[in-house]
Order: sequence, then C-alpha cells, then structure tokens
Amino acid sequence: MKRVLVAAALAMAAACKSVPAPAPVAAVFVPEAGPADAGVAAPSLADEAQAAWDRRASDPSALDRSISLWEQAALESASPASVLLSAARARRERLERSVQTAHEVSRAEVADAEACAAEGHRSWAALFPQATGQVVQFVQIEQTGAEALYLEAVCTSAWARMQGFSLLIDRRTQLMGALTRVSGLSPQLDGAGAERELGALLAALPSYAGGNLREARAHFDTAIRLAPREPRNHLLLARTVAVKSQDRALFENELHTAIESDDPAVSALARELLLRADDLFDPAEAAQPTPGGPAK
Repeated sequence: MKRVLVAAALAMAAACKSVPAPAPVAAVFVPEAGPADAGVAAPSLADEAQAAWDRRASDPSALDRSISLWEQAALESASPASVLLSAARARRERLERSVQTAHEVSRAEVADAEACAAEGHRSWAALFPQATGQVVQFVQIEQTGAEALYLEAVCTSAWARMQGFSLLIDRRTQLMGALTRVSGLSPQLDGAGAERELGALLAALPSYAGGNLREARAHFDTAIRLAPREPRNHLLLARTVAVKSQDRALFENELHTAIESDDPAVSALARELLLRADDLFDPAEAAQPTPGGPAK
C-alpha cells in the first residue's frame, strides 16, 4: 500500500527498478570557428539540453543528459526561469519512469523529487519574487508561473510521501494552496493535474489533518470532467478513493478505463493493480458506495 501511494503522487498527481542519478556531464567541446564556419553560433547548453530531451524516447541516457545540461545552463543564465522549468519537468519525468518500475524507494528517487521541487520553486520565484517569503502569496503568482508552481507541488508531495506521511501532513496547507492556485490559473494543465493531485492529497491525509474522501472524490470528478481521456485521473481515483472507501465497483470500473487508454505505462499499472483487488478489498465491505456519488 505504501508503494502504491508513492506511485500515485506522481503519476500520476495522478499516476517500481530505479533510475540512477545522472552522471556528471563532460564539458561541451566547441571547436574554434574557422573560415568554413565563421559566423555560425555554437549551440548553447540549453540547445544541447533540448536536443537531448527530444531524443529521450529512443535514447535512454538522453533524459539524464538533458537534466544535467539544463542545470548547467541555469547556473550561467541571466534569466533562468525557463531553464529551471525545463530541468524540473525532466526530473519529474525521470521520477515517474522510476516509480513505475521500482519496488523500493531509492535515494535517486528521493533526490529527484527534492531537486524537482526546488527547481520548480526557483523558476516561478524568478518571475514573481514578490510572492515569495515565509508565507507564499499564491494569489500573486500568475499564468506564466503555473507549471513551475504545479511541479513544485507535485514533486514536494512525492518527496514527502517517500519520507513519511508526517511530512505530507506538515506541508498540506502549502500544497493545497499551490494546487488550488494552479487549478484556477490552468485547469487543463497536465490532464487536469491540479485537481487530480488535490483529490489524491485529500484521500491520503487522515481526517484529523484535513483528509476527506467526499471532497477528494469531488476533485477527481472535476479532473475527469476537464480531461476525460486522461488515464491517470481514472487510475489515481481507483487507487486512492476507491481503495480507502472500499468501493470495489468503482475501483474496477476506473481501472478498466485506464487499461483501455493509449498510455502503455498507465495501462500496465492499472492491470497490475487490478490483479491485486482481492488483497485490497474486504469481501464483506466490497459493495459499499463511495462517498460523493455512485460508482461510475
């Protein structure tokens, strides 16, 4: 159950061999311009990172390289917000790949989640420094900072779950504020990811810390309404609200929807979870309805 919740926070928000931390990248060698190439600009670190990112589907090492190059570029950039956003986006993808195949939380996964959250924070803070401080003023973060704020929240949630639920409880107010702001700014972002993550968070928290299955279900319903074809919305609803409320009908219906999606990774996770149904549900309670509405 702990492993399932770890994968959900990411998946998700949303959706286990670990991917090793990126190896140091050698300095990029750029030959001196000669008569034939005079006037042709050498590719920047950001250009090199983007090229590696574009190759990540066919080259397993390209994702690691893109992260290292973007982080180097951020150190040299006078306007690092977009570079940091790209680095955070890439780290989150590597983290998702890892937790989809790993069986134990690794140090590399914890490091990726922590770095992703930090880079997301630095990205939006570079654009809206007036919103930073001991208490973040989420209302001052505008549309251009929405994805960075979202990545900070998603990766912070993942990091907290990996470390223990007490940290998730400690950060619940910040996470709720960030995700609520993102939902208002960009409701369709990442397949209605802010609503999906709000649902997962409210389902995971104990009631004394603000957890509420009825409210969690409402956020998932909103996510599915906004992005009905996003399979992570269905997968995460099944593995959080359905399991915690012991609604097996909802669990099976949502997983079958996820299985039929075009996303092979999510489909595989849904199949694996469906096979564990007998272990996750008490037969005497399997027919109980889900708070917030009937099973779909």
